Amino acid sequence: MLLLAVHDHAGTIIGAVIDDGEHPTPTPVPPEDYTLARIELTDEQARLPLDELCTRMRVDARTNTLTALDDNSAV
Repeated sequence: MLLLAVHDHAGTIIGAVIDDGEHPTPTPVPPEDYTLARIELTDEQARLPLDELCTRMRVDARTNTLTALDDNSAV
């Protein structure tokens, strides 16, 4: 499962959609100074609701992964 996430330079997610590979998925368009990341979700991350992914995680642009906001460890 793929997460398409628009984020700022600090990795804060401002918008995202899940691409399950089975249904057409709209691609978010990042505004100026924001980036679109395509992140392959782990099994654990894929079980979380989209709102939790966006509020409890940030994008690590170096590794193209999600990192937990509370402890900076990847989930």
